[in-house]
Amino acid sequence: MLNDLNYLNTRSEKENTKYLQTNIDPYKAIEGAHAVALLTEWDEFTSYNWQAMYDVMQKPAFVFDGRNILDKQKLEAIGFVYTAIGS
Repeated sequence: MLNDLNYLNTRSEKENTKYLQTNIDPYKAIEGAHAVALLTEWDEFTSYNWQAMYDVMQKPAFVFDGRNILDKQKLEAIGFVYTAIGS
């Protein structure tokens, strides 16, 4: 993402670095977020502890599932506002 932002050349690389955060731990990456957007069908997303994710997110908490790989009923039972994109 950083490379794409830098390629656009709308801000300096220093500014882009300031505004974009990355994290390899998905549970840390979503702390305080309102939404998760899944844009790939990688199997790892189906094995996440979605309750633990919900617990650290701001509410309302949204899941936008671009590949329709998650269990809508399970996520809604946790409390997520679930949207399957493209279905």
